[in-house]
Amino acid sequence: MSTWLLPVLAAVLGVLFLLRGERCQRAFLRGARAGLKSALTLFPTLLLFVCAVSMFRAANVPDVLSRLLCGVCDALHIPDTLLPLLLVRPVSSSASTAVLSDLFAAFGTDSALGLCASVVCGSSETVLYVLSVLTAGTPPSGTRYLLPAALLTSLFVVFLSLCISRLYFG
Repeated sequence: MSTWLLPVLAAVLGVLFLLRGERCQRAFLRGARAGLKSALTLFPTLLLFVCAVSMFRAANVPDVLSRLLCGVCDALHIPDTLLPLLLVRPVSSSASTAVLSDLFAAFGTDSALGLCASVVCGSSETVLYVLSVLTAGTPPSGTRYLLPAALLTSLFVVFLSLCISRLYFG
């Protein structure tokens, strides 16, 4: 089935273009041109973001912040081992997946901590990446409250997922 999907899709699109009287090549080139313009608009933003995330991870910022925030986690009854995941998740999906994998290796996937970490990853978003992509072509004046609102929403979602995990998984 999957080996025939792309050729069948191309044939159906070709027939639709012919029925509408539109030239396939012209429509394809128009779409490709628009896609390249979008890619060129986003490329500098994504390059900057990838460099910033690499520096964030190389400087051990999540580990330093984890050590500084241990007292806050104890007061809020958040497991200390989840803190690196909570700090990395808004920044990078691949880094949070690596942290999640380390948590699974250390505590198991079916442990309360593993289940809680899974709920956190499944219910939260890489806020900074999404904002950098969404605001790449917009003027900065219209994006003033986006980052604080997105980070507060992410914080709310994390606490809600921790509460729900604790309720269901103990």
